[in-house]
Amino acid sequence: MNNGFHETFFRNFFKLATAFLIVASFLYILSPFIVPFFFGGMLALALSPFLTAFMRKYGWTKKKALIIMSIVLFFIFAVPVTIFCIRGARIITEFFSQQSVSGLTQKTQEYVYNFLDHFATDNHLEAEMVKEKFNNFLQNAGSWTLKTFSDLVTQIPDLLLGLLVMMLSFFFFLLKESHIREIFDRYFYFTKSHSDKFVGVLKSSCREVFFSNVLTGILQSSIVALGALACGIGDFYIIFFFTFIISFIPIIGAAPMAFAIALFAFLIEKRTGAGVAMSIIGVVSGLADNVIRPYLVSLGEVEVPAFIGFLAVIGGVIVMGLPGLFVGPLLASMMYGVLPIIIEEYFPPKVQMIQTEEDFNKNP
Repeated sequence: MNNGFHETFFRNFFKLATAFLIVASFLYILSPFIVPFFFGGMLALALSPFLTAFMRKYGWTKKKALIIMSIVLFFIFAVPVTIFCIRGARIITEFFSQQSVSGLTQKTQEYVYNFLDHFATDNHLEAEMVKEKFNNFLQNAGSWTLKTFSDLVTQIPDLLLGLLVMMLSFFFFLLKESHIREIFDRYFYFTKSHSDKFVGVLKSSCREVFFSNVLTGILQSSIVALGALACGIGDFYIIFFFTFIISFIPIIGAAPMAFAIALFAFLIEKRTGAGVAMSIIGVVSGLADNVIRPYLVSLGEVEVPAFIGFLAVIGGVIVMGLPGLFVGPLLASMMYGVLPIIIEEYFPPKVQMIQTEEDFNKNP
């Protein structure tokens, strides 16, 4: 028997080694696109029920419905970015054409130093020490901001390529959905009921994670941007776009953007009312992040304990960065939703085993 095993192994060794090298090399080539590929699949799972609903309601073919949905999604992503770039460039050009950078810096420094002098006097501190601490903070914050924006600018081509790969992956996964399901059923060997339940939980988990983050971000951005518009501070579209990006930061949410606008109103424009209003809006937007997001998550089919969900978000961000904001909660949802299905498949309850044996005895 051992001789037969060794003979079979050595006869197929080079075949297996070649197959392994091909797969490993292929995965290595695709490694730069793993994240957008994953998000494309996640988006496809989240929107799959909507595609089916459109096909039933309007009588469209799958390809037609998918093309229309992809075009709509493209405009949802592309239009805000285009408006941000055009309006941002115009606002920056107009702003710096009206006043010099050095004059603006000097004016801002005077306002801040006056505020620090009053703060030091009221709290019995040395004014020079407070100013020195502030200058060190400002220098470090400026260096970090400059580096962050420089990295963002240099990564724009990669971000656009990643967005293209994500949309193509989304289109491919939904177009080949039935074929992918056949492969899943063929190699996972689930029973029909467990297979349907597995796929259903996976779709609901992706939909829950995707919409809870996006809808919460839109709500927070709207609150802050409308508040700034009512106070007459800044540009609505620019503030909305920046706030939406910041809103994906867990726990903190969009509140820092509102507080930054409030600080601008207090120190630069000397408008106490606007500053107080934006501070209140910052608190409201922070509550929206910590109340609305968990509520939307709780509407899903899988119940994940709040503490575990919180750790999944933080852990995902620490390990993977911004993508971890989606991956962490998705893995937590799969842990509590998908894993029990796999366990039940291989270790069914005793009642189910008895029913299965009775059915077999009745129909041998």
